[in-house]
Amino acid sequence: MDRLDQLLARSQREIEAHTGELGDTGTGRYFIDEAAQLLSALRLWAQNQYRSDRVVRDILEAGDVIALREVAHELWQLGTADVKTASWTIAGMTNKSSGELMAIADAGPARMRDRRRHVGSRVRSAAAGRTIRHAAAR
Repeated sequence: MDRLDQLLARSQREIEAHTGELGDTGTGRYFIDEAAQLLSALRLWAQNQYRSDRVVRDILEAGDVIALREVAHELWQLGTADVKTASWTIAGMTNKSSGELMAIADAGPARMRDRRRHVGSRVRSAAAGRTIRHAAAR
């Protein structure tokens, strides 16, 4: 079974290989990093459940916050340091806006099919929302 850091490195490589110029911007880099964190955490959960990457992809594509919270809860109950970190990662993702979560999730399964244009538009939309929320908080 892979450790979380190994899964993170693998996820990062796979996402970067399919995102093109998206990683050249600060906002794009943010979404790639967040997607790698989420993908690696879900992969750790899948390994512990003896499930495939297909289940991970289905969860990411659904963008179901309730399902993500259930996964985070299941991981937390396993109790090791890696799974608790993965649990916190997933739980933190569920607190993001739906647009931002979908942009992150869209970047995750990009290795499974080429979605560069779609991911780029989601990232731009979510980034605009983040900027507005940040300015309003000041």
